[in-house]
Amino acid sequence: MGMGAWLGRPNLIDQKNLSFRLPNLRLDSSSSEPNLLSPFAHMALQASLGRRLNTIMGDAQSVDALSANEIITIQTELDKFVDELPAIFRLHDPDTSLDAEHPYFVFQRHQLHTVLYVTKLDFLKPFLTRAREDKKTERDDEFRAMGIDLALDVLTVAGRLFDHEFPINAKFHMVVFSIFDTSTILCSAVIHDRESRLPRRDEVTNAIHESLDKLHQLSMSTKLGASSYAFLYKLVQTHPELSRGVGSSKRARKLSSTSTQTLEPPPLVHHSSSRESVTSSIGFQPPGVAAVLPQTSNPMESALFMPMINDYSFDVDQFLAQNPLGSADGLDMGGMEQIWDWGNLNLDQFPF
Repeated sequence: MGMGAWLGRPNLIDQKNLSFRLPNLRLDSSSSEPNLLSPFAHMALQASLGRRLNTIMGDAQSVDALSANEIITIQTELDKFVDELPAIFRLHDPDTSLDAEHPYFVFQRHQLHTVLYVTKLDFLKPFLTRAREDKKTERDDEFRAMGIDLALDVLTVAGRLFDHEFPINAKFHMVVFSIFDTSTILCSAVIHDRESRLPRRDEVTNAIHESLDKLHQLSMSTKLGASSYAFLYKLVQTHPELSRGVGSSKRARKLSSTSTQTLEPPPLVHHSSSRESVTSSIGFQPPGVAAVLPQTSNPMESALFMPMINDYSFDVDQFLAQNPLGSADGLDMGGMEQIWDWGNLNLDQFPF
């Protein structure tokens, strides 16, 4: 439910009239540690969140159909849900006393926080991807400011998830997509901000460049990461202010040291088959990687060595150049292109 909603897709299952009971997780309770949460508690919490949101949205089929009052009601309900979180999953000052003995709580906390912030941002996306004069409600400016705050929060918590999961679990879709989707939304906000009145504009551009750096790292280990990096890089290049900051990335510094010409955006990766494009971070090795990885029969050991690959041992452009240029509609997102909606950015009138 969550992923489809974030990406503007209709629900395949109408949950408004469902009456099933959510699991109480008693079977997972510990007799020796009565305060220990079930390892599945974070999933039960997400299911509970989805049900609450579906109840509030009523018959609305999309975020665009919501009124200003409904959006405020939803944000209030989300804040209430956050306040009710167990101490171990609190957004601020969580209880980390069990992390050492039960390290899976660390990942679950980062993942749940990312889901919560992405969900809150989802209801404000339409106010970031339109020109200020294109009014939707009487509270557009307020919602735009709220959206910017939440988008920056998303990238902060997604950065923690990235730091925890990269490189071993780099193929986890949430690692790539929370960064990629939020960054493209912020790019759209900057591109539509013709009057330069976007709140926290400098922080937004810095966050986009930091996201580009993270996707550059992910591009070395997954095809989804490479596609996301290529797409965001080219989107950044469409705007003079955004493109000026690209030189801060490691890849840009390497290229600028050998060439005085303006950086060219890498080609977009386009798919021949979405099934073929779904590659794991272990099984996929871009050109040049095999030559520098130590020989080992253990694929997990190979993955552990991947952060040692630097810009000189693998050129992302060389890999991306093997794929033909084309429209954004044919972008290969490692199988995710079937649900990610380029149209949500409202950039059809801009060159891309």
